[in-house]
Amino acid sequence: MCGIINLDVIVMKKIVWVFGESATGKLTLINNLCNNDKDTLDTFNMNNKKICVSEITLEDRDHENYVDVKNIDDFDDTLLENDSLYFNKQKELKRRSCIMYDVDNFIKSDNDILLIKGQTNDMNIRRGNIVGNFLNKYYGLDNLKIEVFVLQVTDEYELKKRLETKTWFKEMDDLIEKERLIKTIPLKQQKHKEEVINSFDNYDIPIYQIESLDGLYRLDGVINGKSSSTRR
Repeated sequence: MCGIINLDVIVMKKIVWVFGESATGKLTLINNLCNNDKDTLDTFNMNNKKICVSEITLEDRDHENYVDVKNIDDFDDTLLENDSLYFNKQKELKRRSCIMYDVDNFIKSDNDILLIKGQTNDMNIRRGNIVGNFLNKYYGLDNLKIEVFVLQVTDEYELKKRLETKTWFKEMDDLIEKERLIKTIPLKQQKHKEEVINSFDNYDIPIYQIESLDGLYRLDGVINGKSSSTRR
């Protein structure tokens, strides 16, 4: 969580949304950056930066720092879905409010970079439209830069190795379904990347495509969501 202080000097700050399908290593990347892993800091040019994270996005759970955070009720939620098997309305509204709370605190803090672990629901107008509301409120602020990371794993062996460590994957008994899932996830990664691009399409925000390797990261291209000519 970002501590609040009064600033006499205004400096450029950066908010980074980290997206990626399951097993692409979002949490590992965020932990490496927050724990000052030298190789990861070097890769993303974040050396000597004060880095914090929106903790609500790490495990999607209530945290002691969010006890006094109330749901924001000034957003248009007329399209919000009712609760379903994979979506809980109140939980998502709490997540949105806490992300906004973290961003507000970050802007007033002495930290340089705020990391937000994104998920597909954040981009869905029927599930709280978290990204849309975030951009409406914070895009274009002076001295604030916004970037997006999209992690992907294109090596099938590496992807399988990571999936096999996931608790939900271990609990699956159907071996055929497991193999089908491994072959399907690359397609889901592409769809997820397209959803991210569409969510930031009207904004001059760089989207970095990042190959998540075994303990390393490789920049595979930069997409300027506002300019279709730069898309790959």
